Amino acid sequence: MPLDPGTILAGRYRSDRLHKLGSMGAVYQAFDPSLGTHVAVKENLFSAPEYQRQFGREAQFLATFRHPNIPRGIDYFTIDGQGQFLAMAFIEGETAREWTERQSPSPPDILSVMQGVFEALQYIHSREPPIIHRDVEPTNIIVTKDSAAFLVDFGLAKVFESRPGPTTDARTDQFSFAATLYALMTRQTPANSLERALGHQSLQPPTALNPAIPLPVEAALLRALSVKGEDRYPTTADFWHALTKRA
Repeated sequence: MPLDPGTILAGRYRSDRLHKLGSMGAVYQAFDPSLGTHVAVKENLFSAPEYQRQFGREAQFLATFRHPNIPRGIDYFTIDGQGQFLAMAFIEGETAREWTERQSPSPPDILSVMQGVFEALQYIHSREPPIIHRDVEPTNIIVTKDSAAFLVDFGLAKVFESRPGPTTDARTDQFSFAATLYALMTRQTPANSLERALGHQSLQPPTALNPAIPLPVEAALLRALSVKGEDRYPTTADFWHALTKRA
């Protein structure tokens, strides 16, 4: 159940309003009187041990990340009878989906703004060990009034673990980032990867939906959206270079 406005958390943070309600957590805009600034406070909505461990990992990630396009972690605390909470810098803006619906930016303008997301992905993928976001989508990107893009919601993020067989690596984020760019440029979500793998759906070329998309950008998107990871670009940097070299 969402917190009531005015609720004081950890004797410090005053919840002002519900900012976002997701499948795994609620995010509130709150006020921190000790710093005199607004913060975002995320609440874990699940009490199962695995969800609690994952929420703790998200808090650890944000506490150690130092990147201009990722919100800075401020505090992490547990309240008996209520659950886990994570305080972080509040990013004032709108989701990437809302931004494209309001502004109707051109494909090159979308790439220009989304460079911050690419750089955030580069940063977490270059950590030792690498971190995989696993939830890159238009609603998890915040665009500010100054056209800066922030990658948010690390609730599904995990450390890359090299092991035999199918695995989740940076190419997973590459696919999701490509799907996000496809959706922003065409206003349509690309065909489901599982349905494509089963032959039930096919991926529509993005230029069929938006002829303004440059052909090199289309080619880069289609490769990054390959169903098989080995058919995508070796790295997110390679993908971004292909997107922008002639965009």
